[in-house]
Amino acid sequence: MPIVVTKLSHEYTAEGGALPYSAIKDIELTINDGEFLGIIGHTGSGKTTFVQHLNGLLLPSSGSVTVDGLSLNDKKTRLSARSLVGMVFQYPEYQLFEETVYADVAFGPKNLKLDETEVDSRVREALELVGLPQEKFAQKSPFELSGGEKRRAALAGIIAMRPKYLVLDEPMAGLDPRGRKEILTMLETLRKDTGCAIIMVSHSMDDVSRHADRIMVLHRGVMAALGTPAEVFSDSDRLADMGLSLPQAAILAGELRKRGIEVPSSICTTVDMLSWLKGRLSAHA
Repeated sequence: MPIVVTKLSHEYTAEGGALPYSAIKDIELTINDGEFLGIIGHTGSGKTTFVQHLNGLLLPSSGSVTVDGLSLNDKKTRLSARSLVGMVFQYPEYQLFEETVYADVAFGPKNLKLDETEVDSRVREALELVGLPQEKFAQKSPFELSGGEKRRAALAGIIAMRPKYLVLDEPMAGLDPRGRKEILTMLETLRKDTGCAIIMVSHSMDDVSRHADRIMVLHRGVMAALGTPAEVFSDSDRLADMGLSLPQAAILAGELRKRGIEVPSSICTTVDMLSWLKGRLSAHA
């Protein structure tokens, strides 16, 4: 069953008697099992507020979120619903605190009151999925790891809880290109191996165009667009009005069109562009 978001709105109480501030308004969305949903929008558009509703960190001012039929509005079902949704914030490595990587990753499963065999199995599985083999990394201090390794160790702690949905708010913030690529590759591996759905907030149009099945665009708290990367990025003028850029491949396609070259509006990734160029070269060979 999916995550179903129905007429979701959230208002923050203002200080000094000012009117409440509406962060998100009447969002309607179904997040399907196993999909990769990218969420984009200008700073202040409501992205973080929205994703914090997906596991009940925030409760709505109006509307509802249900996870596999379990309502996050209902105290009786909230805990069960939250257990299905793993939440990863910016700089998750700041949450590392145990003496060893193993102990840090095992913290969540132990809190589930699992036996030692099951905890060990989950830790091994999670470390392998994030590319930190237990034999090499388990007994290291998390604070001895590189920046990218720390982030992967922190992600392993969430993955060890075996969420059905993994929500990430700017998971590549502050990473170099290699670190960004490693995290994105790890997320795709996780999705392939476990069927976990990925919901990722990102400022990188290239990242979401390459990896997302669908993209949701938030603007001033409202869902301004929802569709495939090709559908969303084909409306460049509207995105520009919202202060959003295009993926590099879509920018190049636009420049070629200005020069009279008929480039499909669906091109928004490097793979798309290379495939189209190869086709053009073959046609003129």
